[in-house]
Amino acid sequence: MVSPRTLEVSDLVRLRPGNPQGTDPRDWLMVVDLVEHLPGVFEVWHQPDHPDHQDWAAAITAADVAEIIRADADIPEPLTEESP
Repeated sequence: MVSPRTLEVSDLVRLRPGNPQGTDPRDWLMVVDLVEHLPGVFEVWHQPDHPDHQDWAAAITAADVAEIIRADADIPEPLTEESP
C-alpha cells in the first residue's frame, strides 16, 4: 500500500470527496512539486487532457488524498484509515 505521507513528484492522486480545492474526486491530478517552506504541502495540476489543465493548480496535503498511483505501481490503491 502506498502511504499518503510519502507523496512523490509524478504521483497521480485523487482527492477525497468534499476536498477544499473543489475538484471532482474522480479526477486524477499530478503531484508536480513540493511547496517551498511548507512541509507536507504539495502542488498538483490537472492532467494534460483536462480542460482546466492550463489554468489551474492547487496545494494539497496528505489528508486530502484518497488514492495514489505511483509510477512503478500498476493500479490505484485506495487508502484506508488503517494505512500506515
